[in-house]
Amino acid sequence: MNIEFEGIDELIREVEKIEGVTEDLKDEALIKGGDFLKEQISSEVYSHGLTRRSGEAQGSITRTDPANHELFVGTKGGAQAPGFYLYMHEFGFWNVRAQRFIAPKPLVSIVYENNKDNILNQYVDVFQKGLGMS
Repeated sequence: MNIEFEGIDELIREVEKIEGVTEDLKDEALIKGGDFLKEQISSEVYSHGLTRRSGEAQGSITRTDPANHELFVGTKGGAQAPGFYLYMHEFGFWNVRAQRFIAPKPLVSIVYENNKDNILNQYVDVFQKGLGMS
């Protein structure tokens, strides 16, 4: 019994080409989705219970560069960093003067949950363009 496959080499080349392209596309998709999330958080920072005083919170939202196919969107962190108080509003905090726990007023988690589908659509757009599907 002899089995012959025609075009298998071409198929293997195409699969290898897609594998090589997708590594670069992953980072590109993360950047596009991260930028979208950053803009959404910045635009809604005062829509979820925070009051505008200095306007520092809106400008403190940043996006890291992708490393190991991971990307972070939020504030830089640290007590001296602009917008450090957004962390306390997200998770709540113990007020030393008032001697009570201040309930959280979440922002980032709400914006993220409301925009999951939009972020995934950003990923899909990058992959479709990168693979020549659109």
